[in-house]
Amino acid sequence: MSSAAPAESLPKIWREVECWLLVLFVVLSFGLRLGDLTIRGEETRRALIAREMLDSGDWLVPRTQGQPLLSRPPLQNWIIAGISLVQGRIDEWTVRLPSVLSILATALLVYAYGRSFLSKLGAFASGMVFASLGQVIELGRFGETDAMFTLFVAGSLLVWHLGFLRNWNPYLTWCLGYGLAALGTLTKGPQAPVYFVSIVGMTLLIKWRAGYAFKLAHLAGIALFAVLVGAWQIPFMKTLGSDAGGDIYVADVGHRFLDATWGTFLEHFAEYPLELLACLLPWSALFIVWNRPGFRQSLSGKWPQVGFQITAILVAFPSVWLPPGSRPRYFMSLYPCVALLLGATIDRLAFAAADAEWRRIWPWFLRGCSVAIGAVGIAILGVSVVDAGVWFAQPIAFAWVYCTATSLASALLWRLLTDWREPAFRAAIVTIAGFVALTQVGVMINAHLSTTPNTIAAVQELKELLPPGTRLVSMNMAHHMFVFHYGEVPFVKWPESEYDVPNDLDFFCVDARELDGKKLPFEWKEVFVVPCTKHKVQLYQLRMIIGQRISRQPAADDAMASAEIELE
Repeated sequence: MSSAAPAESLPKIWREVECWLLVLFVVLSFGLRLGDLTIRGEETRRALIAREMLDSGDWLVPRTQGQPLLSRPPLQNWIIAGISLVQGRIDEWTVRLPSVLSILATALLVYAYGRSFLSKLGAFASGMVFASLGQVIELGRFGETDAMFTLFVAGSLLVWHLGFLRNWNPYLTWCLGYGLAALGTLTKGPQAPVYFVSIVGMTLLIKWRAGYAFKLAHLAGIALFAVLVGAWQIPFMKTLGSDAGGDIYVADVGHRFLDATWGTFLEHFAEYPLELLACLLPWSALFIVWNRPGFRQSLSGKWPQVGFQITAILVAFPSVWLPPGSRPRYFMSLYPCVALLLGATIDRLAFAAADAEWRRIWPWFLRGCSVAIGAVGIAILGVSVVDAGVWFAQPIAFAWVYCTATSLASALLWRLLTDWREPAFRAAIVTIAGFVALTQVGVMINAHLSTTPNTIAAVQELKELLPPGTRLVSMNMAHHMFVFHYGEVPFVKWPESEYDVPNDLDFFCVDARELDGKKLPFEWKEVFVVPCTKHKVQLYQLRMIIGQRISRQPAADDAMASAEIELE
């Protein structure tokens, strides 16, 4: 079996077969059927901002319907807009390609960092674990900010630590760390520099190397961070004011603290670690070996890297554990650190002495995965054949293919239970990761296709229903999914009285949530509804109500009234 790379040099990873196997897995798992699902959820908001940047020429302020959207900084929107300039349009690929490329870059970063202290098998396991975590393979296929933010946060930490351990030029080490943290800030917000500074600071304190922070090189890194963020932040605040400069970072964070009762806090405090471990399945089950006698001793010589991952996780974890509104996805930026710990675990299991008591965890892990994979395949086939009406039921032909594939995977894992050769470990890793990928690319996409309301068709039907030349306006902000698919929808503030409504307003749209507890000050009737939700099974169905005004101001000219639409 191959051994870990020498401490004084990094291997040329592009020459290693494992590296290219990892690339192939990511490309297939995240690229296949990437455009099958329509743009959904927050994706349409990212796409809409990018489109308005292109239409208006204002790349400084993120806007929807011409109004500033203080949601998060604009780096992802810039990249989407840039890709659309090359592609000539904004579609599913335009919006999602940045996420896929971010996952590929992060997986390669994990592999490269892993090769600084692990065998090729261990580094391969680390990259595959990261790329096949259920939450990663789900969010990495959509145009959300999570994948790109993970790249920059994990990149700032791992690249800095690699430079620190290998005595790179301090200016290079600090500038790379802070530069990547700056890109993370421009992607999502201050979580990136907070994680970087706190984790790096704790590492230096633990290593009794606090003096490393008191160097001109550190000031150079801080200066680079200030320049990169300030190049956008300062003009942005000059345009919208200093308050907007803070709101764009915290507007999406405040909801985590809205329900801060003791009951909610304690419930979240108890449940969150379990939810996180569930999101890391099946790989998180391997952490049980860390409690076995002798295992931690087997990591001797690897503690500089292993200890850094543990430090990063422990320092960052309270930021998501304590706020009662936090979700597991908020910790995704530290998943590469988790993947490296799991890769190190698999590496030690593969190289364990034959008499090591904790070695038997690997066969038990494979046995559990084998049973679970086979059971899932049979269950999917069963609900699909019976047509039980569950949302994840599959087309019969695919259900048979999926069941056959999972049965073969289950049988292969069972056969590998007692095979301790390196190819057997690699085969087991690929089989488990492949099952996760097939489930996402096949089962989940099919399920979403069957449960997603057809917003595009509804918008087209609405356009055919409205009289030619109709100017549709929205009362307050319209849902971004509707605006993206409909086109230009002017924004009108919620009227206080009928006299605030323009006389020429005939048709309007309003987010159904706006009508909760509020009433429009004029008579109107509902003429159409456009769904704006991702799944029909969601508890609350987001939708846009299209209304027609049927009353006027007393002085209005009745001849200006539009003919009412007769709905069938």
